[in-house]
Amino acid sequence: MNTVDDMAAVTRLLAFGFQPGLTPRRNAEYATLIGRCRTDPQFMQQLHAAARGFDLTVIAVDPRAGLVLGATAETQFAVSVTDHISKPADRPIAALAHLAIATLAYYRPEDLDDESHVGRVTVRHIDMMVEQAAEELERRAADADTDDGVPVEHPDLVQLWRYYQRRNPVASTGDDRAHSKSRHAIIKRVAEYLADNGMLRRAGKENAGTYTTTARYQIQVRELAGQQMLGQLAELGITVGLGEPSFHSPHAPAADTADATAPASPPAAEPGA
Repeated sequence: MNTVDDMAAVTRLLAFGFQPGLTPRRNAEYATLIGRCRTDPQFMQQLHAAARGFDLTVIAVDPRAGLVLGATAETQFAVSVTDHISKPADRPIAALAHLAIATLAYYRPEDLDDESHVGRVTVRHIDMMVEQAAEELERRAADADTDDGVPVEHPDLVQLWRYYQRRNPVASTGDDRAHSKSRHAIIKRVAEYLADNGMLRRAGKENAGTYTTTARYQIQVRELAGQQMLGQLAELGITVGLGEPSFHSPHAPAADTADATAPASPPAAEPGA
């Protein structure tokens, strides 16, 4: 192919990448271009160069997820919590929901590298996890007789958890719909946003809404947030035990973990877990 044809193919691939709900399995041309990237180093270089022109980075070229793009600080394509949560008062809860979704979906580090792993989360269990973490931070602060129950380098984090506790989890309107300010409603909006952008799939209505993860979401969490997120959770005493996230003081002796708050993830046999 000549240079013009190559450039056209690269821009076509970028166009596919801008459609997060599309995967190579659903489009033969997309699959062909993804395959070419994986066998033609020069074509891959052209893709990276074209992405830089949009102030984007190529996170992955994956036969399952397709082209996964990341934003730089300069790009006009970047999104944040403010883009899908309009009210500033709701954004702290949304940010915690994002973190909790990733944590529950990939609560074992090896899950991030296991292509066969499909995470499953529900609105109710996301809320349960954050609530249990908040209760543990409250207990830790009370035991220490101090207003600061988190590491010194995160002095405001405990206030964020307490802010979460002050919000009603499931307040309803007169027609039994979740109140827009309730925790469940905000978590639902976050999950729906991720579903609309190819990160989650809607899997049912159990437990206020059930979702499964996609390959695109796995790659995003692994490449952009995984290690940093796990490190921050470890600082808060949120660790993996018997394949489930649990909460304990990071400074407590190992024997004390038996008395820690119960694991936040749902039992494996529970529907929608």
